[in-house]
Amino acid sequence: MTNENTNIIIIEETEDSPQIILDQDNFLLKISGPSFPEDAYETFQPVIRWINAIKDDVVKLTCEFDFSILSSASNKLMFEVLIKLEDMYQEGKDIVIFWYHDDFDEDMQEEGESFAQTMHVPFKFMPK
Repeated sequence: MTNENTNIIIIEETEDSPQIILDQDNFLLKISGPSFPEDAYETFQPVIRWINAIKDDVVKLTCEFDFSILSSASNKLMFEVLIKLEDMYQEGKDIVIFWYHDDFDEDMQEEGESFAQTMHVPFKFMPK
């Protein structure tokens, strides 16, 4: 769904795919919910296209990731997204990544920590 009055794309959450919000007006990327779709490439492709489209215009980009489940295929595509964000960060863009996880969900926390150790972009861990 695209809101005609703004530059916001919202892809609704399903049983196996996360909600994705691509807000060009506020330079916000938000992905939340379960991510174990049959075709992870199709799920994450709009995110990668959006990052490519805004990368020259963005000064500061806020990214909020709040996965309840992240399959190995989604993990691989999430890594691609993070590489794009890291490239922007290395070009001098202000990129902030908020990684949300349930207090008791050590797996999701470790998933984010693993990404943070690999990437050269600031992560902020947000227990909920």
